[in-house]
Amino acid sequence: MKLTDLKRGESARILKIGKIGELKKRLVDMGVTAGETIRLERNAPLGDPQEFIVKSTNIAIRKQDAQNIEVEKD
Repeated sequence: MKLTDLKRGESARILKIGKIGELKKRLVDMGVTAGETIRLERNAPLGDPQEFIVKSTNIAIRKQDAQNIEVEKD
């Protein structure tokens, strides 16, 4: 499943990050790596971006980019 398929408050384990260019390096630097648990905290008022928590850090990811991250529900 894709990261964008998570509902608010749900957690999942990251399986792989697809081809999203330079953003992939930045996400990895922030802890978004295969095997890590990520939780959807909330959506922006218009639905984009989405706020996630990974390794006790809040990060915002655009839906367009989150589509390229494959996860598995815990």
